[in-house]
Amino acid sequence: MSSPARSSPARAVAARTSMVSAATLASRVLGFVRDAATAAILGVGPVADALTAALSLPLLARRLLAEGAFNLAFIPALVRAEEAGPRAARALAGAVLLVLGGVLLALALVAAFFMPQLIRLLAPGFVPDGDRAEVAILCGRVAVLYLPLAGLAAIYGGIANSAHKVLLAALAPLAANLTVLAVIFVLLARGLLASDTAAFAIAVATVAAGFSQWLLMMAAARGCPARPAVLPAEGERARLPWPAAWTVLRAASPALLFAGLSQFRIIIAAAFASGTEGAVAALNYAQRLMDLPLGLVGASAGAVLVPLLARQAALSAARDGRAGAEAASNAVLAALAFALPAAAGLAALAHPIVVVLFQRGAFDAQDSALTATLLAVLALALPAQGLERILSATAAASGLVRGAERIALGSLALCLAAAAVAAPLAGPVGAAAAVAVSAWASLAIFGVLLARRGALAFDGRVALTGLGLGVAALLMGGCVAAADARWTPGAGELARAARLAVLVGLGVAVYGGCAFALKRLVGRMGR
Repeated sequence: MSSPARSSPARAVAARTSMVSAATLASRVLGFVRDAATAAILGVGPVADALTAALSLPLLARRLLAEGAFNLAFIPALVRAEEAGPRAARALAGAVLLVLGGVLLALALVAAFFMPQLIRLLAPGFVPDGDRAEVAILCGRVAVLYLPLAGLAAIYGGIANSAHKVLLAALAPLAANLTVLAVIFVLLARGLLASDTAAFAIAVATVAAGFSQWLLMMAAARGCPARPAVLPAEGERARLPWPAAWTVLRAASPALLFAGLSQFRIIIAAAFASGTEGAVAALNYAQRLMDLPLGLVGASAGAVLVPLLARQAALSAARDGRAGAEAASNAVLAALAFALPAAAGLAALAHPIVVVLFQRGAFDAQDSALTATLLAVLALALPAQGLERILSATAAASGLVRGAERIALGSLALCLAAAAVAAPLAGPVGAAAAVAVSAWASLAIFGVLLARRGALAFDGRVALTGLGLGVAALLMGGCVAAADARWTPGAGELARAARLAVLVGLGVAVYGGCAFALKRLVGRMGR
């Protein structure tokens, strides 16, 4: 039996983890509701394309800053500063607040001024001075104001998390989604479907969502020793540790790059697909469906793998460095066990999933067909992109940050080259396929680098288990695809949703049975 002194902190950590998990799940569900409502208003067409292009930078900022990647560098620096006292921690937080906020505000103003050129870069297929380009420029100039708000929210959220005040900070994305949903429901009530007004209103709502997120993060950080004033006095600004603030931003860049890889690739694919009307919006909807399994794999990397690898230094000091490599390999298998069936399920059931979630209002059957096709192609990249998050955490813990950065940048260059070749041949499908090519190439190089440095341990058990999981996922995908082909969908939304639930249940049963058989087989071979 564990002592109360030991079990109490464990219970506290478990309680905080449960709160964050519940809030994150609620936010993801509301995010899907928001996306479905946006699809109902705009469908897949010129207005949806324009808004998607306009929201590219805010969505990237949310991925980089609002989902915790910045905290990987900020919180450790804040904890070290707190050792010198609350004043030092407040000074560091204030310096980072001003530097990051100032950089993002300047970036937002420059982006707003050069928005026509930026839209031309993000969506070169939009006809200059055409309807899509004009709406994208107008919405983009409003939406970029989200950037500094996301930075401020990230800093106050990091301060709250460092003080273990996690509930309000975890609810901030929920508040942001509710803000956008409130505007969308007003638009639906007024019947403003596929209109420029609706696109502009959603762009304004995105900025309002960033503002509400920042306010909630400030409330979460209230009373924390490191909480700085929003605008420090002039004498205090002179004493702020500016070099340390820039060091925090530089230290955060690898985590931000890895967190944004999937979004960077979609931006590249959308640019090459923008010549086809509706393709930019369809890619965005397909990627949003990919974000849930990718987010869960990333959460497992942060919650499970990083603490294990944090002990690797101590294990290496005890000349048992292989323990860290085995932990990373086990994390890879755990990610595969989730990502492979998720990819197979999304690919096999792409069309019924898109129909159930999105096909209503302005989003018609033709929109569903395009989005489902792109989702099935993007699903091929899901296992590779999920494992990238595991391997990037492993690389960071193993001191291979610069090598990992070069691999990430190289994978984006490959995505750009592959899309340039494939998009003219196969249109939006080719652009989506470039995402998969880039992700799998990056994963292969990552694995070789980490295996050579001893940060990953691949043995017969790992190879057999990985192969077995792949076979199980393929069997599951084949079964649900066959059932989907033979079972004619019903006419009503409820009937279609019930049919999809049964197909998902069938997939879970098939994959679960195969995984159980695989576990017994590996167990027998290990004896």
